[in-house]
Amino acid sequence: MIPEETVCLNFGIGQERDRGNMNVDFAFICDHAQAGDKINALGIGFERISTSQIPVRHPHFSVVAQLRFNRIEVGTKDIRANLIDDDGADVISPISGQLVIQEPPYGTSEVSARLVMEFNNVEFRKCGDYSVRINVAGQEAANIHLAVSPPASKVLGGNR
Repeated sequence: MIPEETVCLNFGIGQERDRGNMNVDFAFICDHAQAGDKINALGIGFERISTSQIPVRHPHFSVVAQLRFNRIEVGTKDIRANLIDDDGADVISPISGQLVIQEPPYGTSEVSARLVMEFNNVEFRKCGDYSVRINVAGQEAANIHLAVSPPASKVLGGNR
């Protein structure tokens, strides 16, 4: 049995090209994902949950991000993710952890960190705009939009 609201963090570390400070290569919401040397994701990029009743409990979605760090950023970074509604209120308790950025391999100056955060049984209490905000070392790295709305036929007044 899955607890009411659970979140899992899954980290993968890789290597790549030269830049300056932390950079976000990509961030998205999907149905399911795993991180390791590569990210495997299904149902990439959904941004809307349609529902005919409120509150609605979504069984599962994953938030994926790939962050890139320069050699000077090696060390332990605090990471925090918030799922918030359009009033800025937390939908679930913030998720926090630590990300250890290793020295890039010889001949390279950057290392990438792949994050997968799994959200299970999250209850959305109203229709509206939501966002997942990912902060690394106190700096916002990503802000991913998610909307909860009635089906299009209800919004448009049609009978589909």
